[in-house]
Amino acid sequence: MRLRGTAYAVAASFMFGLGAVLAKLVGGEIDATVVAFLALAGGGLLLAIGLVLTRRPLVQALKRAGWLDLLLLACPGTAIPLLLIVAGFARTSALAGGFLLQLNGVAALLFAVLLLRERVRLKQGIGVLLLLIGSVLVIFKGSSGSAGSNGGLGDLLIVAGAIGLGFGFVPAKRLSQRAGTLALTMWRLLLGACTLLPVLAIQLLVGTHTLRWQPSAATLWALLLYIVSNFCLGYLAQQEGLRLLKAWEMGALMQTVPLFSTLFALLLLHDSLTLVQALGGLLAILGGIVVSLSDRAPTPVATQTETPLQDDIGTVPAPHDT
Repeated sequence: MRLRGTAYAVAASFMFGLGAVLAKLVGGEIDATVVAFLALAGGGLLLAIGLVLTRRPLVQALKRAGWLDLLLLACPGTAIPLLLIVAGFARTSALAGGFLLQLNGVAALLFAVLLLRERVRLKQGIGVLLLLIGSVLVIFKGSSGSAGSNGGLGDLLIVAGAIGLGFGFVPAKRLSQRAGTLALTMWRLLLGACTLLPVLAIQLLVGTHTLRWQPSAATLWALLLYIVSNFCLGYLAQQEGLRLLKAWEMGALMQTVPLFSTLFALLLLHDSLTLVQALGGLLAILGGIVVSLSDRAPTPVATQTETPLQDDIGTVPAPHDT
């Protein structure tokens, strides 16, 4: 179970690492609010189509507490952080933003300990520290690195967004044993898109500037890839991983996102890799191994028999005795 959960976490980090580069590309030509709305709405609709084609229920029976957790996950845990992060990347450098975005893993750990009463063992704490140090080194380029930033506003927006994403791990973990991954992720995205509708309306009606929309054909393809990679595959992998791992473990393993964002920056933005960054990557990988393998006690999972991405609720009935 732990190895499978770790695989889901790494897959989510891979998708979000690609998304960090795509967000930088797309945010330069499209307004942040438009990007966030299209990403959430587009991802939710694609998942809804998948549910319809596979004849799975779109709506699942949740209690009042479950719907409250879903609203917390969709609004302060997804939509608002996404809006802040996309807007922040438009005002700061990719390197600075990538470093600050790592704070979502630290925030997830703190929220999990405080709100979910999860415990972090000493060996796992060492693994988290290695992950954090390694990720910092991956972002670090030395004194000759790029420091292009428009000031502290972009950095502040990304920090606020990272904290919001960290908080989102709490309701996502609570819902991981109450609802199927596909339907839960669909409603997370669609409700998040609805949250941004008033923001769009205010900007269109009373805003002093028009929403920026000057995408090239390459940018539109990047936006489509951003929607599919992050808001379909990435969020599905993250939510399924939360079904198998503790919330703080998932947050810690998500610290590997800079490894993949740096890789895609090398491939898509033709950036350069330094020896320090390579060393940081090795430390982060070592930290991920320590986090995923140091806990000998099995992570509690649902008592019901479930398959990955299952969308049926309820305990599988035991066979009748003969």
